[in-house]
Amino acid sequence: MLREKASFGFWWLCIAAVALGWMWLGALLVRELGADSVARTGWVGVPGTVVVSHCASEIIDQETATEWTDCDGWFTPADGSAPARTVGMSNAGGTIAPGTSVDVRLVGDLAYQQSWFRAGMGAAGALLFGALGGIPLAAVVVSLYSTTPLADRSPLPPGVAVAAFVTIAVTGEFLLTLLLDHWHLL
Repeated sequence: MLREKASFGFWWLCIAAVALGWMWLGALLVRELGADSVARTGWVGVPGTVVVSHCASEIIDQETATEWTDCDGWFTPADGSAPARTVGMSNAGGTIAPGTSVDVRLVGDLAYQQSWFRAGMGAAGALLFGALGGIPLAAVVVSLYSTTPLADRSPLPPGVAVAAFVTIAVTGEFLLTLLLDHWHLL
C-alpha cells in the first residue's frame, strides 16, 4: 500500500513539474515576444519625428504581393531630451517619399509609427500565448473546484466555465511573466 501511494505521489510530482515547466516557457515567450510586439505598435518609446532619407522595399510573398519596406531617416525627439540621430524604420508599411516627416516612437535604434492594427494583433498574440501557457494552472483550479460540494450544488454553465478557465489561464500566465521580470528582487 505504501508503494502504491509513493508511486501515485511520484506521478503527481512529475505532472506538476511538467506543468510548471510548460508555464515557465510560456511566460518566457510572452515576456520576450510581448516586448517586441509592444515596441512595434508605436505606442511606447521616445516620441519624436523622423525625416525620411530613403526607403528600400522587398516583396516577401509573391502570391499575396506582401511587401516589407525599411526606411532610414533623421530622428528628432519631441522634447529635445536626447540628441538627434539617424535611425531605421522597420516595416514602415509602404514606401515613404524622401523628405517626409513622420511621427514615431523610438525604441532602441528603431522608430515605429503608431498602429492600432499592430497593437490589436500584439494583444491577441499575448492573450493566445497567455492562455496556452496557463492551461495547466487553469486545469488544476477547475479540477479542484469540481471536487467541492459547491460544484455539485450549482454547476457552472458551459459559457461561464470556459470564460473562467481562460481568465484563470491568462491571469496565471501573466502573473508568472511579471514574476520573471522581477526575479532578481527575490
